[in-house]
Amino acid sequence: MAAVLRFFRTCWNAVLEVLYPTCCVVCQTKLLENEVIVCPECMASIPLTEHAILDQNGIDLLFQDLIHKERRTIHYERGAAFAFYNRERGQNFRLMIERGKFGSHPNPQIFYFLGRLAAQAYIDSDLFDDIDCLVPVPLHPRRLRERGFNQAEWICKGLSEVLHIPVDTEHLIRTRNNAHQSRSQFEKRQDNVKDIFAVRFPEEWKNKHLLLVDDVITSGSTMLACMKQMTPIRGCRISVFALGWAHN
Repeated sequence: MAAVLRFFRTCWNAVLEVLYPTCCVVCQTKLLENEVIVCPECMASIPLTEHAILDQNGIDLLFQDLIHKERRTIHYERGAAFAFYNRERGQNFRLMIERGKFGSHPNPQIFYFLGRLAAQAYIDSDLFDDIDCLVPVPLHPRRLRERGFNQAEWICKGLSEVLHIPVDTEHLIRTRNNAHQSRSQFEKRQDNVKDIFAVRFPEEWKNKHLLLVDDVITSGSTMLACMKQMTPIRGCRISVFALGWAHN
C-alpha cells in the first residue's frame, strides 16, 4: 500500500511540475532541480552592501545620528543591511521583497531563503557574535491576519537555521496598528511609530544582546521606536539587521 501511495504521489508531483513549474520569483525562469526561489542570475544581481566587513557602515551612521537627535541613552551596539533596496542599484532585489509581501500570492519562503542567504554571507564576520536571540519587528495582530505571516519572523527563521541563534517572538509586541511606513511622508514617520511597541516580561531580557530584525530599513524610525522600549531593561544591548536598506 505504501509503495502505491508513493507511486501516485510521484506522479501527482510530476503533473504539478508540468502544470505549475517552479519558477524564479523575479524573472519567472523555470528553476532547475537544485535551485529554489531565485535563479542564479537574479541572485547574482542582488546589490550587496558588505556592511558586515566595514568598521563604520551606513546603518551605524544612520542610527548614531538618530540616537544623537534623541538626546537620550539608547544601548545600540552595531547594525547592518544585507543589500541596497532601491531602483537604481537593484530592481530585482526590490521585486523579491515586494512579491514576497504584496504579490497576488505572498510567500514567506522568500524571506526565509533571503535570511539564510544573508547568514551564510556574513557568518564569518563578527556581526552575529555574542547575540543571545533574534527579535523580529512585530506586526499588529490585525495586519498579521491580513498577510498571514510576519516577514521579519521568517527572516529570523532563515538566520536561525544557519546561525543556531534562537528566535524570540514573545517579548516585543506591537500595540497599535500604524499606517504603512513605506506610504508615509518621511517627516511623519517618527510620529507614525511613536509608542506603538511594548516589551512583555522585560526582566527576562536583562543582560541580553538582542538582534532586532526587519525586512527593510528606510528612515530607521521603526527600529528606533523598538529600541526605546528595549533600552530601559538593565544590561540589555541592541544590534540591528535588515535584508534591505532604502538608501539612495
